[in-house]
Amino acid sequence: MSVISLEYRGRVAILTIDNEKKLNALNQDQYYDLTQRLREVATRDDIFITLIIGKGRYFSA
Repeated sequence: MSVISLEYRGRVAILTIDNEKKLNALNQDQYYDLTQRLREVATRDDIFITLIIGKGRYFSA
């Protein structure tokens, strides 16, 4: 299961890192997943803002 989720709210794309046990740190595969999802967002003309957030107390370690 991916630790990166993507949701759309109107013209906003929200990427959430959910790996709290590791302070939302990303390994190489998870970083690749994040970049792929960012590329997906970049192809959409209707998205004006992209937020990258971390679940829990930490954004990322």
